[in-house]
Amino acid sequence: MLTVAEEVVLIALDGDTGGGGTRLGLDWAVAGAVVVELALGERIAVGGDDVVTVVDPTPTGAGHLDTVLAEAAAGQVKVSTLLRRTRAGAPGRTIAALVERGVLRRRRTRLLGLVPAHRYPTQDASARSEIRTRLADAVLDGHEPDERTAALIGVLHAARLWRRALPAGRRRQVRTRMGDIAKGQAVGPAVRKAIARTKGAIAAMAASS
Repeated sequence: MLTVAEEVVLIALDGDTGGGGTRLGLDWAVAGAVVVELALGERIAVGGDDVVTVVDPTPTGAGHLDTVLAEAAAGQVKVSTLLRRTRAGAPGRTIAALVERGVLRRRRTRLLGLVPAHRYPTQDASARSEIRTRLADAVLDGHEPDERTAALIGVLHAARLWRRALPAGRRRQVRTRMGDIAKGQAVGPAVRKAIARTKGAIAAMAASS
């Protein structure tokens, strides 16, 4: 099973070209998705003051999760602080996990024919297809999502990835329904707080840009 962070990255990247890794706000979105995943797995709890408490410090075995779990265990931090400290490397660590799983492949390229770079096109298309099926079921067909899918929808909504999530859907309908799910009761308080702080960080970044 993919983590929420891995699913966010798969939605954000272009399946054919592997581009999109530098999308504005993706670092905050993936960092937020990692916190959401740790909350879903009951590795962390978030108090009423937004302070993160590590419930289970045992490594998960997933590098992109364990980096953040270790950061949270180093001392009491608020969700917003944890996001700020871990966002820079979040997309890269998560992409590396997807390459290791065989979902993406690494392709060397050159930007403007000069600057060496990497792109990450799809190697196993079934993962992205499964994600979009779940999203369509909840967003377009109106079915009640499970907590994991609702959490993913909340992060995608915070990151403004409506069109990337469901390109065939009507944009306003998709955005509204995703927002309703993000604010609904399908996710627990800790997950909801992580999504809210992620949304706030992305909004602040967009405003300053």
